[in-house]
Amino acid sequence: MRNTARTSIPATFKPSGGIVTPPAAEPTPVAPVVEPQPITYALRTGGVLVETCPSWCVLDHADDIQGLYAEDLVHQGAEIELRTTTIEGSRVSILAAQIMQWPFSTDGSGSEVPYMALRPEASMGESLGYSTPEDVEAEIRRTEAHLHSLRELNSRLVEARAEYHLRQGLLPENLTVDDVNTLPVAVLLKAFGLKVFEVGGMPNNTLVWLDRGGDQPAFYMDRSLTQTDRETAVRQSLVAVVEAQAAKAAR
Repeated sequence: MRNTARTSIPATFKPSGGIVTPPAAEPTPVAPVVEPQPITYALRTGGVLVETCPSWCVLDHADDIQGLYAEDLVHQGAEIELRTTTIEGSRVSILAAQIMQWPFSTDGSGSEVPYMALRPEASMGESLGYSTPEDVEAEIRRTEAHLHSLRELNSRLVEARAEYHLRQGLLPENLTVDDVNTLPVAVLLKAFGLKVFEVGGMPNNTLVWLDRGGDQPAFYMDRSLTQTDRETAVRQSLVAVVEAQAAKAAR
């Protein structure tokens, strides 16, 4: 059974013996190039094993130096992960990955050479296997395709929310800031009963003016504005309206 438990040891302790003495401070310190040092492990079968960690290994091997079987020695690189928050508020890790190697493995799995350990849900500790660079590239392509599908699904979510609000009558007083930021602009204009008029110019270099006090509530926009600028201006103005409504209702 491979031993994967790890404990931390002081940074000044060298597993192979001795104390590391920090160099005296200099006016202009230069970080020294630290070469990996051999570590001596006591073998449970008798004798010792001397092994130098690869440059990417971040384990201190504190437990291992006390005694292990050679095939249980593992090198691990720094882990990367994507973290998200559940509805209960806890943080979970997904899509975790790190480089690993069991240099003295004899099980024929291929783990004796560096490989990528990919874990879709990191807390379970289940890996997809001993992934080669080709395997990882395939997973990257699948992940990219999934992200593309996720964007398309999010667009359908926007449409679904717009459909929901239309069925509910889409009353301005029922809209939230999130609704204003995500619903299609055409739906928002209909909900607030607003028209859009292009003008050649307004006083004081005004580019956008929301008039809700006239017979016909409307946005007046300088015709030089791009479509993106117009949509941004509509959302920003209506966010202010919704926030004012919420503040008034809270009094």
